[in-house]
Amino acid sequence: MNTRIFHPVSHLICDCDGVLLDSESIALNVLHRQLTPYLSTHLPYPTPQARSALHSAIAERLGMMTDLLLDEIDSEFKLGLAATDYSAINLAVGRACSDEVDSVPGVRQALAAIPLPKAVASNSSLDRIVAGLRRCDLLDLFEGHIHSGHAIGKPKPAPDVYLAAAAGFGVAPQQCIAIDDSITGVRSAVAAGIRVIGFTGVAHDRKRAGARLLAAGAERIFDDMQQLAELLGTQTA
Repeated sequence: MNTRIFHPVSHLICDCDGVLLDSESIALNVLHRQLTPYLSTHLPYPTPQARSALHSAIAERLGMMTDLLLDEIDSEFKLGLAATDYSAINLAVGRACSDEVDSVPGVRQALAAIPLPKAVASNSSLDRIVAGLRRCDLLDLFEGHIHSGHAIGKPKPAPDVYLAAAAGFGVAPQQCIAIDDSITGVRSAVAAGIRVIGFTGVAHDRKRAGARLLAAGAERIFDDMQQLAELLGTQTA
């Protein structure tokens, strides 16, 4: 028997990259392009298989703070990244995401149709979040409720950024519902005691992404922002 008790939902918390901004494909391409030359540390002529494995490993970690992602990729592929490499790669990713990013299709219309107060909870830096939302004409939807795991110092999958978003509203986490597109983000929301719906609309592999988000703790998944108002209507009833 399912004995889980749901509290009425009164506030919406959105991840940024991959939910509001279609930036993860940009980050994936930049990271793959930046990291591929380091494969030659052990493979003078990296094989297509090695390049493909690197691409998949990066894709699976999107949603993590870039430094943590680089730590894991460096360890797995023995790339030998130095501190200066971290800085250069972070700069390249941040610049591309700021200069090239577009909003997720339909997201402004979807959010405008939802009367719940809204916040952002992201692992990106505060400057990058604000710049991306401003570029895509989404900043006004959040009325200053923007929270950065990078600034807090305990990024997702730690629950801190989602807890900060709930505290910013002055409500219990159980009164919030989150939209996130990454395993890291879903785990963060679940750890914070916040119900979470997984979004796969801009995922590299939607079917696989959906299965992974459900396994991480998402209640449901969806792939089209036009579904969001109806979906939240059923979740908040």
